[in-house]
Amino acid sequence: MTDQRIPEGFFPIAIPDQFVDLVGPYLCKPETDGLRLGLMLEARHGNVMGVAHGGNLVTLADMVMGVGSGYATGLFWPHPTITLNCDFVRGVRIGTWIEGKARITRRTQNFCFCSCDILASGEVALAASGVFKVPELDRVPEAQRRQSADFMARLKARI
Repeated sequence: MTDQRIPEGFFPIAIPDQFVDLVGPYLCKPETDGLRLGLMLEARHGNVMGVAHGGNLVTLADMVMGVGSGYATGLFWPHPTITLNCDFVRGVRIGTWIEGKARITRRTQNFCFCSCDILASGEVALAASGVFKVPELDRVPEAQRRQSADFMARLKARI
């Protein structure tokens, strides 16, 4: 049986990236200790066995930790992936809601060290860890810095 409901409090997150548009749509829910990111699995997210394609689970984990790094640093701008490690734990049927939240284990001036579990019906489907580059503020366009600050303020107002 699949969980065909999107949990309360999640709303679409606009990520200006054509690949993310193909594999989404992602929804988010800000919380005091981080940002949850999720996806309702549709037929296009699956493989011939009727379960989520492994690449889709890995992409969600990458986005959970990358966007989670941005939430932690307060900058909604790409935090490029330096390393990404994933362990598949179990398959997930199409029609299931999946989600994760980044755990920032260490943050330096240049990097966020993260981990996350992608959960399906409350059970771990994928365990992941990674390192993400914190963008250099002087390289982020001024207009984007303002938009980022506005977006982060709107996210935090939803808590």
